[in-house]
Amino acid sequence: MNRFELKEATLGKFKTIQLIDNETKSKFEVALKGATPLSFNIQVDGKSFSVLDGFLTEEELDKGSGARNWIMTPFANRIRNGMYFFNGEDYQLQPVPPRNYVIHGYTSHELFEVENIETKKEFIKVVLLSQSIRPDVYKGYPFSLDVRVTFILSGTKVTINVAGKNTGCKPLPFFCGWHPYFKTSDRGIEHLILTIDAQSNILMDSNYLPLDGDETYSPINDFPRLNFLLRTPQVERTISGKIIDNCFAKLKFDDEGIARSILFDPENNLEITLFQKGGVTLVFTGDTLKERKRKSLAIEPMQSLTNTFNRPELIEQFTINAGDEKSFHFGFEVKRKLN
Repeated sequence: MNRFELKEATLGKFKTIQLIDNETKSKFEVALKGATPLSFNIQVDGKSFSVLDGFLTEEELDKGSGARNWIMTPFANRIRNGMYFFNGEDYQLQPVPPRNYVIHGYTSHELFEVENIETKKEFIKVVLLSQSIRPDVYKGYPFSLDVRVTFILSGTKVTINVAGKNTGCKPLPFFCGWHPYFKTSDRGIEHLILTIDAQSNILMDSNYLPLDGDETYSPINDFPRLNFLLRTPQVERTISGKIIDNCFAKLKFDDEGIARSILFDPENNLEITLFQKGGVTLVFTGDTLKERKRKSLAIEPMQSLTNTFNRPELIEQFTINAGDEKSFHFGFEVKRKLN
């Protein structure tokens, strides 16, 4: 038997693909709708368990409730009143029903196709492609954009790259993010210990939009409840009833430009490490979800701040000129820490 294999499956009417590592018995399933990860099953005490808390049914995936594990492009999270100014013009975005507000981009609603599959000794890689965003498809975003999402499975590690390519003849705005929900057991999140080495908490208004300019960046030491720095005692980094829907910035990056956020379960010693090259990290305890509240923790790698399209100081980061491409690299790894 080969170490790696790819299988086709379904979730109701939706096609999925399964990346399988037969050596470690890990399985990563992705719906072609939105290139949406559904589950990542690993072996825990001889049983298969998914550390990704994704859509469980066809209906959930169809409705997109909670944006579970959505890949978010060509923008992530919210845009103030759905309006932005770009390249000398004003634009008004329209929400995608059943929502009545603009959020989380558009490709999560589109069907991707498998563009390429590659298997090596150490990994299996799949590239999914969407060419759905064209000038007449989404009002307020009249651009031609190809989106490629690359998934790489190796053991208990998943690496993801989201790339946007401008296939039109004029500049376009683009940035992306991922909205995963992680769990370490079926016991919820209260006992979990979170580590985020970030020097700033992003200040937001009542609509969860960052304040303008430098006012949005506030020292993390001014917010003890949100201080998840590694040097902070574990008892203070335990979720334990904390209600969190915050963005963290000025992350600690290593020599390769990678920042890491860690979720640790002291009961079973499972440790999930989210890594990202650049950007900011948003954490959400799921208190406003209609289902499975506080059963998993969203740790979201974001290429840029919420409402980036309305931040002139970031315009170079989110502009893709005609024919060019920009991408965001992130992923996660699961390990069992030894006592």
